[in-house]
Amino acid sequence: MIKSTSVIENPMTQAEAVAMANEIVRLEAVVKELKNQLKAYVETNGSVETNDQIWDFNESVSWNFPGDKLKEIMTMIALDGYNPWELISLSKRSLDKLGWNDDILKQYGEKKVIKRFASKKK
Repeated sequence: MIKSTSVIENPMTQAEAVAMANEIVRLEAVVKELKNQLKAYVETNGSVETNDQIWDFNESVSWNFPGDKLKEIMTMIALDGYNPWELISLSKRSLDKLGWNDDILKQYGEKKVIKRFASKKK
């Protein structure tokens, strides 16, 4: 088992880091396959309960409003006494469709950047 520490006692070499990254990719592929097999089991037989978890299908709900209905719902929110503009946000995908650069966007809001450790294809 890999020792988890916040400070690396003996820094690893580049070759060790590459080997570790390759092992993570292999393990993630194994986990993905195991999850697919468990998913198939749960589809057929129902949820699986372990010591501290229940594996089952959980719903994720979202709503999509067409433009004209979005205007109506914003009006309803305002009539209920809320500021509708504090309740909505624009996704990065929506902003990208506008083609506006950061200089334009920062006139209206603050850019939030989150660093996420992950791999991506070359």
